[in-house]
Amino acid sequence: MRGLVADYNLGELVSFQGISGGVENTNYFLTTTTGKYVLTLFEEFEFDEVPYFLDVVSHLQEKGFNVPAALFDQQGERLRVVQDRPAIIVDCFPGDIMDGTTVESCRIMGKVLAQLHTAGTDFPEQRDSHRGMDWWRSTSKAIAPELEPEQAHLLLEQVSEFDDFIAQYDDQLAKGTVHGDLFFNNTLFEGEQLSAIIDFYNACHSWLMYDFAIVVNDWCSDMTTGELDMDKYHALVNAYIHERQPNAAEIMAWPHMLKIAALRFWLSRLEAWHGAKDDPERLAQQHDPKEFQRILEARVRHVPSLTEN
Repeated sequence: MRGLVADYNLGELVSFQGISGGVENTNYFLTTTTGKYVLTLFEEFEFDEVPYFLDVVSHLQEKGFNVPAALFDQQGERLRVVQDRPAIIVDCFPGDIMDGTTVESCRIMGKVLAQLHTAGTDFPEQRDSHRGMDWWRSTSKAIAPELEPEQAHLLLEQVSEFDDFIAQYDDQLAKGTVHGDLFFNNTLFEGEQLSAIIDFYNACHSWLMYDFAIVVNDWCSDMTTGELDMDKYHALVNAYIHERQPNAAEIMAWPHMLKIAALRFWLSRLEAWHGAKDDPERLAQQHDPKEFQRILEARVRHVPSLTEN
């Protein structure tokens, strides 16, 4: 670690500490004589897959967003190999992860999300999500036999319904480079002020309304029931629409996007849960799939309109 830090002109290493909570990558806080930084080792991506994500963050940084762009070492390289894994070092931004969302933080996120979507439309590279349509089709079929019959029916039915919808309306829906995983714990706040957006490693070229739906499902839902907190919902949605007005097809697509966004995270959690069920230590690190099952069930029951006051 001392040698790595020295290669970056970051002064001398004072201390480092593993960061708990991540399930896809390995992260460390680094404290040096020049400041505080974060080291990330990529556990899911190979070396040649990582530059796309670094380019996305660099693009957004140039647009004025507080995002963790990779630092360059003394050789002018931003991507290294540490313990046989691709690795980067980024600045550590001030602020903390919130314990939960508020109406005000939802309003802020709605505005910033719309600005992010606008900024991402001219990013030149286009990468499909590694957990996009092909993945959820194949994974849902593979995991359905391990579920209860009602769960399997819900999963497969929703995949089929979205396939039917998108086959008809795909070309009418705006796409761009999106975060893909903008849960509230991927933001840092100082009080009620957003200080940074982090963890862009699910970034991809996709429907803007899908990314919007991912945010709404996480920021505005009661995780114990799956139901929307309507005060948070209205704050986030109205702030987004004030910055970026969806077209008619996007407004019509809203119920479908909320449901498929819930399904995507239910399915990824199911995959991780079942993959770790024979490893108690690894299982303890996984997020509860039932949270997003409840959200999906709630969206199947009812979705408020995008323009509802």
